[in-house]
Amino acid sequence: MSLPKKRMTSDDRRQSLIDATIRVVSRLNYDRATTALIAKEAKVNEALIYSHYKSKKDLQMDALDYMVTSRLQFYRANPVFLPENRCQSVVRSLNAQYLQMIQSPEIQVFSCLLKAMVAIDPEIQKKSIACSMAFQQFIRENLMEDRVRGFFDDRFDPDIIAWEILGKIILVATLAVTGSLDKFGMDAVRTSIRYLEDIYLKKKP
Repeated sequence: MSLPKKRMTSDDRRQSLIDATIRVVSRLNYDRATTALIAKEAKVNEALIYSHYKSKKDLQMDALDYMVTSRLQFYRANPVFLPENRCQSVVRSLNAQYLQMIQSPEIQVFSCLLKAMVAIDPEIQKKSIACSMAFQQFIRENLMEDRVRGFFDDRFDPDIIAWEILGKIILVATLAVTGSLDKFGMDAVRTSIRYLEDIYLKKKP
């Protein structure tokens, strides 16, 4: 005897719509990601979207907010932030974590961020800038923490390096989502990241 299917809560439905939006946008873009396609991806009636959101743009804006919040929460849970791991480089540890997720669905987040920058809707573009700034600030904070831990090379500007790291993350994520990463190979990506790390990070004796 099968158990009755658990009824989804309002929050569950909203989350399923956000997840579907991220998947559709990562395959297409914000302008072509219609509510019909999002509803089909979420396996719900299109009318359900409008019971939670006033418009497609509201759903897409909510998805962008979720992407930033969930990704930063994910990275902040890295064990490198525990007091007993202060002898480790925060940035190296987070880069290693990123390399592990490149070929997982979570990588769609950064591809969606890039596509938001070139969306037709100016409010989506503006939101993408705010999201990018949040990620850049987080990376900068990690570089500053690495400075305290004795890893970050003071010859470099953490603001500039943070943008360099974010740019590489978004580029690699977009290649992965579009299936183009195989042309470069994961070994080349790892080598590229290590190369940059060796430039702005010091190896402690």
